[in-house]
Amino acid sequence: MTAQISDTLIFQGQEFVLAAERGEGLFEPERHGLSPAMISTDCHRGYWCTYEVIAESLRLQQLYIGLSAQEASAAQNGKGPSLFEQQPVYSEQFHCFAYSTLSAHAPFTGGLLLAADFIRELYVHMGFHPAWKFRTVHELLFEGGTLVQTRDCSSEIARLREKLGNAALGPRDSRDRKEVERWIAECFTRQYWL
Repeated sequence: MTAQISDTLIFQGQEFVLAAERGEGLFEPERHGLSPAMISTDCHRGYWCTYEVIAESLRLQQLYIGLSAQEASAAQNGKGPSLFEQQPVYSEQFHCFAYSTLSAHAPFTGGLLLAADFIRELYVHMGFHPAWKFRTVHELLFEGGTLVQTRDCSSEIARLREKLGNAALGPRDSRDRKEVERWIAECFTRQYWL
């Protein structure tokens, strides 16, 4: 497997990686009649989103998605699956389909960890990069898609990173199948508990 494309979130004019979530209400393609197909090894789940906080409201701005062969064929003819009254357009850059001007309310309730300034020495070619691999981390709390609280938790994450050392960069015992499976599953979760 390969490192995965993360969702992004634009907050106060800066683009962050959406490194972790705790709550409900982020965009789920299946709830809108879409069945994402794997785009590439770096997008196994078949889609990624760009969100933005605008006037304290969480908005889904863009969706990039892999469509089934049948849906892709229909989309090429302008008859693809509609999302918020938009048709998908093929993105040559990303080799998938895009809904690029959505500005749809995201009714998320819970917390999001936004991260920036990735530490290259912590790169592992597996899953989503967790928040502790970034120098800058903010937690945003939402109620029904409305931003209610923010906090800079960069120093707290730095202490966690120091405590972890290199222990989280791979399975403790690569000969133990269950340990390897646990580590892989952990690489693909975006849940957090701060």
